[in-house]
Amino acid sequence: MGVVLKLADTRKLRRMSLIRTNYAVAAVIAFLITVGSGTGHISRPTAVLAVVIGILFVAGLLLWSKTIETAGLALSVVAMRLGIVVPVLASAVVWHERPGTVQLAGGAVALVALALVISDVIRRQSGAVPTSAPRPVAAWVWMAGLFLVEGAVNTGAKVFQQVMPQVESMSFQTVVFVTAFFVTTIAYFLGRERVTQQTLVYGAGLGAANLGNYLFLVMALAVLPGVIVYPVIAAAEVALMVLAGVLFWREKVGLRSWLGIGLAVLALVLIQLGRPF
Repeated sequence: MGVVLKLADTRKLRRMSLIRTNYAVAAVIAFLITVGSGTGHISRPTAVLAVVIGILFVAGLLLWSKTIETAGLALSVVAMRLGIVVPVLASAVVWHERPGTVQLAGGAVALVALALVISDVIRRQSGAVPTSAPRPVAAWVWMAGLFLVEGAVNTGAKVFQQVMPQVESMSFQTVVFVTAFFVTTIAYFLGRERVTQQTLVYGAGLGAANLGNYLFLVMALAVLPGVIVYPVIAAAEVALMVLAGVLFWREKVGLRSWLGIGLAVLALVLIQLGRPF
């Protein structure tokens, strides 16, 4: 998702049109899989949860845009990634998850990896805040909102995995993205943005990645504790974005990023070793 968004930004594509196309494609793919697998039924509680998460999806993107504007890209990334604190605490406190020693070590290593990479991002982009940015208080308010919304979106996946019928997984995904599509459609017509062929192409790529992102999160939570899944996903995601920057855009990264990437790989190994066979 991050790579597609960066490519779209380099081509100056309209963000709302891109996001709307992304949700439309994700919804269509999810719907086709749902129909093809014969799992089209969805209960009312699952549908309500999906609608709420769909709205939060859009709210998160809008908050991210506002946070980048007021606090800079680096701090916006920090706020998003630290949102994993919410589902990790929920997994430990609400669902009393107690992973094994090796898996717990993997989760701890992932958190260290995340901290190293994010600190390097902040160091390299320390000048990312615009000189015309509002007072620091406003920036922290947007960051706090982004932190809470991202935490709620990720916690929603855990709620579905714990409470809702797992056979409704694809129906759940379909309603999430259909809801997000309708919300962004309203914003799209209010803004009257023009859709180009490039927007459709990049939006389709983003939509496929977006669906896979949330679908695989739900699937991972079905086989591993949330206190492990969330830190590892966050660390691996940031590490992969750093690698993509090095490979595709020749970005220079510091020692902390390379250490973080190595620790993220180690975390994945520890998680696998700690799984019961």
